[in-house]
Amino acid sequence: MEKIFLSAFFNKNIFHYINKCICILLMLTISFCFSAKILAEEFLSAETGKSDQRGFESRVAKPEPDFFFSGSSSELKGFYFGVGFRNVRLQVSDDVTVSDSDGTANGIGTNLGYFWEEQALEYERQISIIDHTDSLSYETQSGQKLEVIQNNFWYILYPKISMNFYLHYGAGIQFTKTRFAATGSNTSYEDEIAMGAETGVSYFVMSNLKLFYRFSVGRQIPFLKTSDSSSFLKQSLLQTIFLNYYIPL
Repeated sequence: MEKIFLSAFFNKNIFHYINKCICILLMLTISFCFSAKILAEEFLSAETGKSDQRGFESRVAKPEPDFFFSGSSSELKGFYFGVGFRNVRLQVSDDVTVSDSDGTANGIGTNLGYFWEEQALEYERQISIIDHTDSLSYETQSGQKLEVIQNNFWYILYPKISMNFYLHYGAGIQFTKTRFAATGSNTSYEDEIAMGAETGVSYFVMSNLKLFYRFSVGRQIPFLKTSDSSSFLKQSLLQTIFLNYYIPL
Protein backbone atom coordinates (compact mmCIF):
# COMPACT_ATOMS: atom_id res chain seq x y z
CA MET A 1 0.00 0.00 0.00
CA GLU A 2 2.80 2.34 0.90
CA LYS A 3 4.56 1.56 -2.41
CA ILE A 4 1.44 2.34 -4.40
CA PHE A 5 1.08 5.71 -2.61
CA LEU A 6 4.71 6.68 -3.26
CA SER A 7 4.45 5.66 -6.89
CA ALA A 8 1.35 7.81 -7.40
CA PHE A 9 2.95 10.76 -5.62
CA PHE A 10 6.11 10.65 -7.73
CA ASN A 11 4.18 10.23 -10.99
CA LYS A 12 2.02 13.26 -10.11
CA ASN A 13 5.04 15.45 -9.25
CA ILE A 14 7.01 14.38 -12.32
CA PHE A 15 4.05 15.15 -14.58
CA HIS A 16 3.72 18.57 -12.92
CA TYR A 17 7.39 19.42 -13.45
CA ILE A 18 7.31 18.22 -17.04
CA ASN A 19 4.34 20.53 -17.75
CA LYS A 20 6.24 23.49 -16.24
CA CYS A 21 9.31 22.72 -18.36
CA ILE A 22 7.18 22.51 -21.49
CA CYS A 23 5.54 25.87 -20.69
CA ILE A 24 8.91 27.50 -20.10
CA LEU A 25 10.25 26.09 -23.39
CA LEU A 26 7.18 27.35 -25.26
CA MET A 27 7.59 30.82 -23.78
CA LEU A 28 11.27 30.91 -24.71
CA THR A 29 10.49 29.73 -28.24
CA ILE A 30 7.77 32.37 -28.72
CA SER A 31 10.03 35.10 -27.31
CA PHE A 32 12.86 34.10 -29.65
CA CYS A 33 10.56 34.09 -32.68
CA PHE A 34 9.18 37.55 -31.88
CA SER A 35 12.70 38.94 -31.26
CA ALA A 36 13.96 37.54 -34.57
CA LYS A 37 10.98 39.04 -36.38
CA ILE A 38 11.54 42.46 -34.83
CA LEU A 39 15.26 42.40 -35.69
CA ALA A 40 14.49 41.35 -39.26
CA GLU A 41 12.00 44.21 -39.66
CA GLU A 42 14.50 46.75 -38.27
CA PHE A 43 17.24 45.46 -40.57
CA LEU A 44 14.94 45.59 -43.61
CA SER A 45 13.83 49.12 -42.72
CA ALA A 46 17.47 50.29 -42.39
CA GLU A 47 18.41 48.71 -45.75
CA THR A 48 15.40 50.34 -47.45
CA GLY A 49 16.39 53.75 -46.06
CA LYS A 50 19.95 53.37 -47.32
CA SER A 51 18.82 52.35 -50.80
CA ASP A 52 16.44 55.32 -50.94
CA GLN A 53 19.25 57.65 -49.89
CA ARG A 54 21.57 56.19 -52.53
CA GLY A 55 18.85 56.63 -55.13
CA PHE A 56 18.37 60.24 -54.08
CA GLU A 57 22.11 60.92 -54.20
CA SER A 58 22.35 59.39 -57.66
CA ARG A 59 19.63 61.76 -58.83
CA VAL A 60 21.41 64.90 -57.54
CA ALA A 61 22.63 66.91 -60.56
CA LYS A 62 26.35 67.34 -60.72
CA PRO A 63 27.63 70.90 -61.38
CA GLU A 64 28.48 71.73 -64.98
CA PRO A 65 32.13 72.39 -65.88
CA ASP A 66 33.30 75.99 -65.72
CA PHE A 67 33.70 76.34 -69.48
CA PHE A 68 29.92 76.14 -70.04
CA PHE A 69 29.49 79.48 -68.31
CA SER A 70 30.66 82.82 -69.61
CA GLY A 71 32.75 84.82 -67.18
CA SER A 72 33.85 81.70 -65.29
CA SER A 73 37.19 81.20 -63.59
CA SER A 74 38.58 79.87 -66.87
CA GLU A 75 38.47 83.42 -68.31
CA LEU A 76 41.83 85.12 -68.76
CA LYS A 77 42.56 88.02 -66.46
CA GLY A 78 45.89 89.72 -65.84
CA PHE A 79 48.61 92.10 -66.98
CA TYR A 80 50.80 91.91 -70.06
CA PHE A 81 53.81 93.88 -71.32
CA GLY A 82 56.40 93.57 -74.04
CA VAL A 83 58.32 95.02 -76.96
CA GLY A 84 57.39 95.29 -80.62
CA PHE A 85 59.03 95.69 -84.02
CA ARG A 86 57.24 97.75 -86.62
CA ASN A 87 56.74 99.05 -90.10
CA VAL A 88 56.00 102.80 -90.05
CA ARG A 89 54.30 105.02 -92.60
CA LEU A 90 53.78 108.71 -91.77
CA GLN A 91 52.00 111.51 -93.56
CA VAL A 92 53.53 114.86 -92.61
CA SER A 93 53.11 118.49 -93.66
CA ASP A 94 52.55 119.22 -97.35
CA ASP A 95 51.00 115.69 -97.59
CA VAL A 96 54.42 114.08 -97.93
CA THR A 97 54.52 110.38 -96.98
CA VAL A 98 57.62 108.93 -95.37
CA SER A 99 58.11 105.28 -94.47
CA ASP A 100 60.73 102.78 -93.46
CA SER A 101 60.27 99.11 -94.29
CA ASP A 102 62.97 98.00 -91.84
CA GLY A 103 61.08 97.19 -88.66
CA THR A 104 64.14 97.38 -86.38
CA ALA A 105 66.04 100.40 -87.75
CA ASN A 106 63.29 102.96 -87.12
CA GLY A 107 62.91 102.58 -83.37
CA ILE A 108 60.91 100.28 -81.17
CA GLY A 109 57.52 99.99 -79.52
CA THR A 110 56.55 98.98 -76.01
CA ASN A 111 53.17 98.26 -74.45
CA LEU A 112 51.62 97.60 -71.07
CA GLY A 113 48.04 96.44 -70.64
CA TYR A 114 45.43 95.00 -68.31
CA PHE A 115 43.22 92.24 -69.72
CA TRP A 116 39.89 91.01 -68.31
CA GLU A 117 36.71 89.40 -69.68
CA GLU A 118 37.73 89.71 -73.35
CA GLN A 119 38.61 93.40 -73.12
CA ALA A 120 41.69 95.41 -72.25
CA LEU A 121 43.08 98.82 -71.39
CA GLU A 122 46.53 99.40 -72.84
CA TYR A 123 49.27 102.01 -72.89
CA GLU A 124 51.53 101.89 -75.95
CA ARG A 125 54.65 103.96 -76.63
CA GLN A 126 56.17 104.16 -80.12
CA ILE A 127 59.43 105.92 -80.93
CA SER A 128 60.24 106.29 -84.63
CA ILE A 129 63.26 107.85 -86.36
CA ILE A 130 62.83 107.87 -90.13
CA ASP A 131 65.09 109.12 -92.91
CA HIS A 132 63.52 110.56 -96.05
CA THR A 133 65.23 110.76 -99.41
CA ASP A 134 64.26 114.40 -99.94
CA SER A 135 64.38 117.34 -97.61
CA LEU A 136 61.19 118.10 -95.69
CA SER A 137 60.06 121.46 -94.44
CA TYR A 138 57.72 122.57 -91.68
CA GLU A 139 57.23 126.29 -91.12
CA THR A 140 60.78 127.65 -90.67
CA GLN A 141 62.42 124.23 -90.16
CA SER A 142 63.71 121.68 -92.62
CA GLY A 143 65.49 118.35 -92.60
CA GLN A 144 65.52 114.78 -93.88
CA LYS A 145 65.26 112.85 -90.62
CA LEU A 146 62.09 112.83 -88.51
CA GLU A 147 61.75 111.82 -84.89
CA VAL A 148 58.23 110.93 -83.74
CA ILE A 149 57.17 109.86 -80.24
CA GLN A 150 53.65 108.52 -79.79
CA ASN A 151 51.97 107.81 -76.47
CA ASN A 152 48.78 105.86 -77.18
CA PHE A 153 45.97 104.89 -74.82
CA TRP A 154 43.71 102.11 -76.13
CA TYR A 155 40.45 100.50 -75.13
CA ILE A 156 40.35 97.09 -76.85
CA LEU A 157 37.82 94.28 -77.27
CA TYR A 158 39.15 90.70 -77.52
CA PRO A 159 36.58 88.29 -79.01
CA LYS A 160 37.85 84.74 -78.63
CA ILE A 161 38.24 82.73 -81.85
CA SER A 162 39.65 79.47 -80.49
CA MET A 163 41.40 78.10 -77.39
CA ASN A 164 44.48 80.38 -77.64
CA PHE A 165 43.59 82.63 -80.58
CA TYR A 166 41.97 86.07 -80.19
CA LEU A 167 40.85 88.82 -82.53
CA HIS A 168 41.14 92.35 -81.21
CA TYR A 169 39.94 95.79 -82.23
CA GLY A 170 39.66 99.08 -80.43
CA ALA A 171 39.97 102.83 -80.35
CA GLY A 172 42.00 105.34 -78.42
CA ILE A 173 43.75 108.65 -78.25
CA GLN A 174 47.31 109.41 -79.34
CA PHE A 175 49.59 112.12 -77.97
CA THR A 176 52.35 112.74 -80.50
CA LYS A 177 55.61 114.70 -80.36
CA THR A 178 57.32 115.38 -83.70
CA ARG A 179 60.54 117.17 -84.69
CA PHE A 180 63.41 117.09 -87.15
CA ALA A 181 66.10 114.89 -85.67
CA ALA A 182 69.75 115.94 -86.00
CA THR A 183 72.94 115.55 -84.01
CA GLY A 184 73.06 118.22 -81.31
CA SER A 185 69.65 119.58 -82.29
CA ASN A 186 67.76 121.46 -79.58
CA THR A 187 64.64 121.91 -81.67
CA SER A 188 61.54 121.56 -79.55
CA TYR A 189 58.90 118.97 -80.32
CA GLU A 190 55.59 119.84 -81.95
CA ASP A 191 52.86 118.46 -79.67
CA GLU A 192 49.69 117.18 -81.31
CA ILE A 193 46.68 115.02 -80.44
CA ALA A 194 45.21 112.36 -82.71
CA MET A 195 42.39 109.84 -82.60
CA GLY A 196 43.36 106.25 -83.28
CA ALA A 197 41.85 102.93 -84.28
CA GLU A 198 43.49 99.53 -84.15
CA THR A 199 42.86 95.91 -85.05
CA GLY A 200 44.77 92.65 -85.25
CA VAL A 201 45.15 89.22 -83.72
CA SER A 202 46.90 87.70 -80.71
CA TYR A 203 47.98 84.13 -80.05
CA PHE A 204 49.00 82.56 -76.73
CA VAL A 205 52.08 80.49 -77.56
CA MET A 206 52.26 79.42 -73.90
CA SER A 207 50.24 80.31 -70.82
CA ASN A 208 52.57 83.27 -70.09
CA LEU A 209 53.72 84.22 -73.60
CA LYS A 210 51.71 85.66 -76.46
CA LEU A 211 52.34 87.04 -79.94
CA PHE A 212 50.41 90.20 -80.68
CA TYR A 213 49.96 91.76 -84.14
CA ARG A 214 48.51 95.27 -84.43
CA PHE A 215 47.61 97.48 -87.35
CA SER A 216 46.87 101.01 -86.13
CA VAL A 217 45.88 104.29 -87.74
CA GLY A 218 46.13 107.70 -86.10
CA ARG A 219 44.65 110.86 -87.55
CA GLN A 220 45.48 114.31 -86.19
CA ILE A 221 42.48 116.34 -84.98
CA PRO A 222 42.86 120.05 -85.86
CA PHE A 223 40.55 121.42 -83.13
CA LEU A 224 42.53 119.52 -80.45
CA LYS A 225 45.83 121.03 -81.50
CA THR A 226 47.88 122.52 -78.64
CA SER A 227 49.30 125.40 -80.72
CA ASP A 228 48.24 127.74 -83.56
CA SER A 229 50.72 126.27 -86.06
CA SER A 230 49.72 123.94 -88.89
CA SER A 231 49.76 120.17 -88.48
CA PHE A 232 53.19 118.54 -88.59
CA LEU A 233 52.16 114.87 -88.35
CA LYS A 234 48.82 114.48 -90.10
CA GLN A 235 48.48 110.71 -90.10
CA SER A 236 50.37 107.62 -88.99
CA LEU A 237 50.02 103.98 -90.02
CA LEU A 238 51.89 101.38 -87.99
CA GLN A 239 52.11 97.61 -88.23
CA THR A 240 53.63 96.15 -85.07
CA ILE A 241 54.41 92.64 -83.87
CA PHE A 242 54.69 92.53 -80.08
CA LEU A 243 56.16 89.76 -77.99
CA ASN A 244 54.24 89.99 -74.71
CA TYR A 245 54.76 88.38 -71.32
CA TYR A 246 51.44 87.67 -69.62
CA ILE A 247 50.94 87.66 -65.84
CA PRO A 248 47.60 86.00 -64.92
CA LEU A 249 45.70 87.05 -61.80
